[in-house]
Parts: sequence; structure tokens; C-alpha cells
Amino acid sequence: MSESLASLLGERERVFPVSPEAWRAVEGWVGRALPEDYKNLVDGYGDAVLFGHLFVPHPGGSDPLLNFMQEERRYFHAAYQDVSDIPASLKSKWDDVVPWAYHDWNGDVCLLVPGDTAGLWNVAVAFRQNPGFLIVDGGVEDFFQLILREEKFPRGWPVGQSGWESIPDSPLV
Repeated sequence: MSESLASLLGERERVFPVSPEAWRAVEGWVGRALPEDYKNLVDGYGDAVLFGHLFVPHPGGSDPLLNFMQEERRYFHAAYQDVSDIPASLKSKWDDVVPWAYHDWNGDVCLLVPGDTAGLWNVAVAFRQNPGFLIVDGGVEDFFQLILREEKFPRGWPVGQSGWESIPDSPLV
């Protein structure tokens, strides 16, 4: 069972949540409702870098969330379409993956992957340097629990850096 984001990341850093209109625009593009744990992450911690390298965009941030998702999905499809060992759970949802974070250390992208049951989502990390995938059965809270409680960072991610840091000149400050 996943823990709350506040127990994993500390008290929320952003005071103002994402507007319902912004979420409608994002979810309209996605084609379905996004998971609540992910929306809570963006509301409380978005337009920031976690663990020194994991950029989490926000709809009103320096790289607006919808633009980020659209650009990263195009890049993801182009960069990974010829990878031969795409897991079946990801390949079957290929056109529906939703980029939600970017790791600036090595270019990895974090994806939300719709589950087989309506309303359920899993997390995947697409590794850029040596193409491959990490699939986490569960949502964003489960992903952070894996990193923070179990200390199982995705391969190639530097460890030891923690905390939350706003993007410089973020319009959300």
C-alpha cells in the first residue's frame, strides 16, 4: 500500500493548487482522468526538481505541463519505437503513455501508463542512455516509496540528493 506524498516528500511546497480549468485541458489531451496521487504531486511539488535531477512540471510553471507532456510523448515515441524489448504492458498502451517527469542527469523520462483496470495507472521509467524500461506496478506514490523507503533508485540515477527545489524564476513562487 502506498504512503501519502507528504509522508514521503514532506509538507507540500506549493501553496496554490492547479486550477480545475488547467486539469481539464491536460486531461482533455490525455483522454482520461489522471490519477489523484499524480495530481497531488503536481499541486504540491510541481515546477521543481526532486532528488537534484527529477524535473516535475506544473501547468503554470516555467515549462507548462501540457506542453511538456506533448513534446516528451513525441520524443519518447520517436526515440523508443525501435527498441526491441519493450515490455508487453507498455507496448499495449504505447499511444496512451503520459510523460510526467524528466530526469536531467541522463535524459530518462517518467511515464504514467494506464492500467488494465479503469482508473488505475502504473509508472514506467524509460532509460535513455541504454534503452530499456523499469515498470512499477502502482502509481506515483508507490514509485516514490520505492525510491525513498526502499532506496531503490532507477538505474543510473545519482543517490544521496534529497529534497525539493523550485525551478529558478518559477512563476509559481
